[in-house]
Amino acid sequence: MMGDHGMIISPQWLTVALKTAAGVVFLNAYLKSKRKSALFLSLGWISSILVSPPSTSLYPGVECIFTGMAAAFTLTGILTLIEEEGGRRSPRAMHLTLPTLPAVYGVIEASFNGSCTGTYITSGVLLLIAGVIFTELMSTYYRRNATLFGVVLGVSGVASMLHPIAYENGLLTPDVVMYNSLVIATMAAYAYYRVIYSRHFLGFENLVPGHGVDAIAQGAGIMSERDFRELAPRLDGFPVLAFLRNSEPMNGWLSYRISTVQGANVIPPTSMYRITETTNMYLREMEKVGNRGIVIIEAVEFLKLYNDFRSVVKMLATLRDSVLIHGGTLIIVTEKDVWDEGEWNILLRTLE
Repeated sequence: MMGDHGMIISPQWLTVALKTAAGVVFLNAYLKSKRKSALFLSLGWISSILVSPPSTSLYPGVECIFTGMAAAFTLTGILTLIEEEGGRRSPRAMHLTLPTLPAVYGVIEASFNGSCTGTYITSGVLLLIAGVIFTELMSTYYRRNATLFGVVLGVSGVASMLHPIAYENGLLTPDVVMYNSLVIATMAAYAYYRVIYSRHFLGFENLVPGHGVDAIAQGAGIMSERDFRELAPRLDGFPVLAFLRNSEPMNGWLSYRISTVQGANVIPPTSMYRITETTNMYLREMEKVGNRGIVIIEAVEFLKLYNDFRSVVKMLATLRDSVLIHGGTLIIVTEKDVWDEGEWNILLRTLE
């Protein structure tokens, strides 16, 4: 609006802009890491864009529905993140009840065109509980960032419970509610960013200098499975980026499993672009800390089963160029007898 003192941007619009930006930023984290938790948390922010403070004239039914959806996506994201870190899936009943409860409550209140107070309170209680659980379970992985995330989530939950009640009883003015919403959204965006863009979340926590790999030549090359089994113990404790099919990673490796079976840190053979993206990120991070990146790809022939040979060669050529630019090493683990002579010669020329 325009006044005597110039243009004043409403805190409500600032909140909408912040939520939109946060949704995009965290969606980008999902595209980089392919961790579903980042996707769900991003959708939580995007859903909350249509949630306005209770002082606005937004149709209550829409507000109730999207308030419940935002809480549902956020709770799903937190459950998924805990599963990703712990390696264990939560009970199905937990997935069916915790996230769906606020969503269903929002639909019910929207159907009666009444106040959304019940949806806000239900969402707030669950977010408060989720904040406490996240702090307790994730501190091992995210340290102070987990505490910050949990505290801010708890504060958001308390505000969600108290704001509608206080506003309806005349204890808070519309301006106070809007400014409080802006402050809490800002705190939440910062806390989310500290976790989702942490080196641990993106998989680069172990990228630190100090490991000796002088015996490993720079550049790209092909190695037999037998030679790889002999080499792997020498790289124990070094932050190798490994895309494995059959072998188990050594300590300290940043590893992904190439498989058609879904799971944490699994890359389908049809998603070769993820191998390229992850490798480029890894090599840049290693270069930043003054270390040499080592990338291992096992069973490239498995990729050929789901992609044409030309696409596989193009990916390997791109990876070879990347390791040369960043001074790293690319090791392709495969056997000559699984390729025909023409394909084998092309592989050799590509990785020269």
